[in-house]
Amino acid sequence: MPALATVTDVLADRGYRGLTKAAGMHHARVQIKAPAPGQSGFEPIAPLYKVEHAFAQLGRWRRLSRCFEQTQMSAEAWLQIAAFGYLLGRV
Repeated sequence: MPALATVTDVLADRGYRGLTKAAGMHHARVQIKAPAPGQSGFEPIAPLYKVEHAFAQLGRWRRLSRCFEQTQMSAEAWLQIAAFGYLLGRV
């Protein structure tokens, strides 16, 4: 199995401000994205909305919401199938 890359930067919204201490222990930086001061209403923060949109699309696959086979390999396979289906829908 190839060695996994080390995480050096974490990009998050204000809900994850508590990660700074834990990330510091693992030698990673946390960059918190927040709306501009005085902004009213909802406006997506780039690039966070892309990640949220991808998770929302994958959440529409019913098979991913339950663990039917109860194996990690099966769960990873279904996640890859769902991601492939998501990408095909974008073509």
